[in-house]
Amino acid sequence: MNFAIITLGCKINQYEGQRIKEALCSRGHTEQAFSMPGADCYIINTCTVTHRSDADVRKLIRSALRSKTRVVATGCQAVVYPDDIRAISDRIEVVLPDEIAGHLGATMPDGIMGFKGHSRAFVKVQSGCDNYCAYCVVPFARGVPWSRPWNDVVFEINNLSRKGYKEVVLCGINIGLYDGGIAALLQKILEHTSIERIRISSIEPWTVDDELIDIVVAEPRVCKHLHLPLQSGSDRILSAMGRPYNAAYFKDLVCKIRRFSMNIAIGSDVMVGFPGEDNKSFQETYSLLEDMELTYLHVFPYSLRPNTMAAYMADQVDASVKKDRALMLRKLSHAKKEAFIQSQLGLFEDVIVTHAGPDSFCGITSNYLKIQVQCSACMNDLLRIRMDHYTGKAIIGSLHG
Repeated sequence: MNFAIITLGCKINQYEGQRIKEALCSRGHTEQAFSMPGADCYIINTCTVTHRSDADVRKLIRSALRSKTRVVATGCQAVVYPDDIRAISDRIEVVLPDEIAGHLGATMPDGIMGFKGHSRAFVKVQSGCDNYCAYCVVPFARGVPWSRPWNDVVFEINNLSRKGYKEVVLCGINIGLYDGGIAALLQKILEHTSIERIRISSIEPWTVDDELIDIVVAEPRVCKHLHLPLQSGSDRILSAMGRPYNAAYFKDLVCKIRRFSMNIAIGSDVMVGFPGEDNKSFQETYSLLEDMELTYLHVFPYSLRPNTMAAYMADQVDASVKKDRALMLRKLSHAKKEAFIQSQLGLFEDVIVTHAGPDSFCGITSNYLKIQVQCSACMNDLLRIRMDHYTGKAIIGSLHG
């Protein structure tokens, strides 16, 4: 069977899409590009975190239906809103993620062997969330928190290391809920693998403890990068969202990390236009973000998700207001990113090559900066680079050592 698969959404979904590929290839099936005609089966591994994700899924499904062959939808939308998918066509096979491999006559592997075309490999260590933030549909899709045994994680990382990967990204739906603590897992990985770099994906601020900060700051193999979702800088909005902290808590956490190191990249997610966010609430968010030493922001407008608590709240914010507020925060993010870059010029960093050309390459630093170097290299090389100057669009570096 020739199959084509496309995966939307988060790192966990990308990881699970890779497992589906490997399950099918292990049965002798052949993968082809999703955009090419002629596949016997088209698989859409869906995301439903926003209405835009839903629109992307519909577009991909309609494209696949033109093939007149099998079309299979799995992933989060297949769990939470399966009837919306079936309404597109009765030809679509809607399959729960836990059942997808068996549905296609294969057995899901325990882990993955690699990420074709990627210089860094995602490793799933946790799934599920029971916080039920008012805007979020993910707990309905992913269920209660659970953790993968540390020895399984170590086994997979060692396999990926033997395949030539130099960096793994630990992923979870709410990774800070890892059983026993994410710091303890990092310590196991450091003790039982030789992988050169370990990066932590987005982690909720209330799960970040002193032990984790100590490891990120002190351990050379742990990337100097933390992504801490804020969502809002207004205590009133945070409470309405169901976020278990206030603005002062978040600011104190960022200040604590900065007391240890100014070179750690600290990013954050910020939502604009949550129901009830008035001008005062938005200004509180803007002022807080302006005052904190963050590296970058991921800014996105609130997207109503059916059956979440926020969907029934009054004072829904107009789309044009959300657009204007998002633009303001993206400009602030750009300024903060440029300030951080300027602070790093002249420093040396180990860079993993992510794209290699005949006489130049691009790579990523431990603290999540993208570098361009006029020098030949191979994918996955780990090279010592000096960050020389910033063009306004790219950091230019030179090879040392």
